[in-house]
Amino acid sequence: MTQKMSSGVKPAVTYYRKQSQPHVPHTESEAFTEAAVNAYAALNAVSAGDVEKGAYKSGQGAPTGGNTQLI
Repeated sequence: MTQKMSSGVKPAVTYYRKQSQPHVPHTESEAFTEAAVNAYAALNAVSAGDVEKGAYKSGQGAPTGGNTQLI
């Protein structure tokens, strides 16, 4: 699963994690998004409320380009 996070002029980061199964439960995808928001907020010293969440994508492999982080 992957999801891009950004905030204002700060550089965007695409977070990714291996899925536990092909179709993850809603609780797992929510936990991934929350972890990505918190990681981005901590990395860029912004509040979690200021983080802009990109589209959540499941069934994706590890991203190969840009600024990425495994969480």
